[in-house]
Amino acid sequence: MGEFFNSRTMTAGELLRLPSPVLLCSDRIDFSKAIVDAGYQTISLNLPMAASLAGLPEREIIATITEKIRVLFPQSLPVYMTDYEMLFDPRYELDVIRLFVDLSRRNKLIIKWCGTVDGDVLTYAEHGFVDYKRYKVNDYDVVIVK
Repeated sequence: MGEFFNSRTMTAGELLRLPSPVLLCSDRIDFSKAIVDAGYQTISLNLPMAASLAGLPEREIIATITEKIRVLFPQSLPVYMTDYEMLFDPRYELDVIRLFVDLSRRNKLIIKWCGTVDGDVLTYAEHGFVDYKRYKVNDYDVVIVK
């Protein structure tokens, strides 16, 4: 189900017309500028999420984390997510890519991917680390721009 696009042959306008969610695995500065200029609200989840989860027991966090994330998203505005690494904490039991797909039903969503892409596999962190995650792109309805 996943689709791949080459960032070297893509214009910023083409990037903005892709179906959501887009996992942006490229550091092109013109893409970031175009995203902001197109009215995307940049969301940095780590700090507000940490504040909303502080002091909660782990069971309550697991039960409510998805809803707490949704509350942080603006209604119906396009979102550019750049800071979300805490979502990979294994205690939260999240399928982060599935979460992005769910969030994209309410908001057009571009995510600055903070891991790597190799072939049809996205990875987060290094193998052997507790937060290491590996995702087969074809298991998700996402667009990858590498």
